[in-house]
Amino acid sequence: MSFEIVPAHDVPLAEQASIANQAFAGYVGGWTDLNPDTLARFILLQGADIFYSRFVCAAGALAGFGYINRTGDISRLAGMAMIPSARGTGAASCLLHHLLAEAEERGDRAMILEVIEQNSRANTFYRKHGFREINRLFGWRRQPGAATDPEPSAVEEISILEAIGLPSACEYPTLPWQISPHAIAKGVGLRAFRVTRVGVVIGDPTTQPIRVHGLWSANNSWEDLCGALAAVLARFPGSEFFRRSHLAGRLRRSRLPTFGLHSRTNQPISDAPRSGHEGQDQPRKACVNRTSSSATP
Repeated sequence: MSFEIVPAHDVPLAEQASIANQAFAGYVGGWTDLNPDTLARFILLQGADIFYSRFVCAAGALAGFGYINRTGDISRLAGMAMIPSARGTGAASCLLHHLLAEAEERGDRAMILEVIEQNSRANTFYRKHGFREINRLFGWRRQPGAATDPEPSAVEEISILEAIGLPSACEYPTLPWQISPHAIAKGVGLRAFRVTRVGVVIGDPTTQPIRVHGLWSANNSWEDLCGALAAVLARFPGSEFFRRSHLAGRLRRSRLPTFGLHSRTNQPISDAPRSGHEGQDQPRKACVNRTSSSATP
């Protein structure tokens, strides 16, 4: 079977949304159907660039897509899927090879992505094409009424721009895209706080659960990070909080539960827009594929 690669900017948003809905129907992470408006929002929040993103056609019809987020010299595969009839035909491999080749032509040093661990087909596919696991990512949730018992701290509300300018010991891509300053800068209705040397960014407090979008400091002291987060949580008693995906290697499980945040592993996660909120609770893998022969493996 022959395939054709089509730039995403040549495909109307309504057609893109239709293909996404077909491709993600029954998805392990859950899915709420998109329309052009909600797809545009998804693309915005994922930092995807229509200029670099591609669709693949089989037998003259759209069969799947790969949305690319390019930040500096790092390409992130922000979303990729095939409609059911195109699976197992080679369309996905054709598209991924094309995306990797374009990344190499641009001089990008790596392509990264996140994949749900329970999505065994996707895990096998990406490993087959040279991706390797670099971290496990988790979400954390605090139920309403959970005690935080924070130490007294001065909490100062600041602007989002000021918050993302605060020094951080970890930067993207070491820091997952979802909680990086790049993603936070694209958020809507976010609120930012500074607690001594720590920056904390949360979602709209009137929407439950309140999402913790960012938490960082220059020295990466877990005592400072946990104390600052507890102080911010204490400003919203009785609220449910959800901590977005984070590097498992940087989590102190003995610390976060002390103020009510617990890792959840019994529900799926997804970056797909949902009604209400995203249920990102299931562990997933951050994977990388080096695209430049000069990059350190």
